[in-house]
Amino acid sequence: MIIESTVIFAIIAALCSADVTAFGQFMICRPIFCAPLFGYLMGDINTGLWIGMIVEMVWINAIPLGTAVPIDIASISINATFWACKYYPSIHEAAICALLFSIPFAYFYKEIDINGRNLNIGIMRWVEKGIREGKEHRINTGIFVSLFLFILRAFVFYLIVMFLGGVIFQLIYLQMPAFVIAGLKKAWYLLPILGFGSVIYNFKNIRIPFIKR
Repeated sequence: MIIESTVIFAIIAALCSADVTAFGQFMICRPIFCAPLFGYLMGDINTGLWIGMIVEMVWINAIPLGTAVPIDIASISINATFWACKYYPSIHEAAICALLFSIPFAYFYKEIDINGRNLNIGIMRWVEKGIREGKEHRINTGIFVSLFLFILRAFVFYLIVMFLGGVIFQLIYLQMPAFVIAGLKKAWYLLPILGFGSVIYNFKNIRIPFIKR
């Protein structure tokens, strides 16, 4: 039953991640949406909303533009919410621990994404060669193959990280000393302040009409 539920959530997570660059860009990949979504599906929307708010504000400028590949903030939000709601629902300090624990996996997924883009270059060259040879059907084939591979690698990533990462997360959290747990509980309320500061810093150079500096 645990494996089956993890598979379902991994599929949903992969579809959300596809919205980053592969398909749609309906903004369902943003933390402020996907974290509350997972929280709602797992019966703890408050934790999901709080995690999504923190991640959204801290990494609000992490947007893939052109060849830039930022840290994958969707995976931070999804994995942290999944672990927190599944193993320690409504426990604030556990949610912050899950948030911190999910960050290294986001950097790992960034490397996976870079390798996936390199693979797409090969598919693009295959499509271009087919066009020169009069095989225009390769355009649709290339698009569907690229999209399928993107969702597949995202699904495999989430499936492994959600399950094995959850086991490791539980072990780490249970071994934490009391003073660390107390610090994480305070961080639940302090991190939104940090996030708000990040928002102000990232938009400090934006000019507001009719306001002189």
